[in-house]
Amino acid sequence: MIDEQPQAANLPDEILKHERAIDLYLIAVGALAVMALLSIVGAIVLAFVGKTIPGEVWTVVGIAVGALSVMLGSERK
Repeated sequence: MIDEQPQAANLPDEILKHERAIDLYLIAVGALAVMALLSIVGAIVLAFVGKTIPGEVWTVVGIAVGALSVMLGSERK
């Protein structure tokens, strides 16, 4: 039992079928996470220098976090 490799959880079956598809999946998840973090950091910097934070910043954060949660939290059927 100790020598068994951990199995991926909550990945769609299409990703598991193709050997290189996991790379694209990881790139997409990483890009969404980076986009959300950069948007939040940008909003903090804008607030720190006294500028108003555009509403689009929170829209980008919401979309990125929502897409990330769907990609990571979906159940396999």
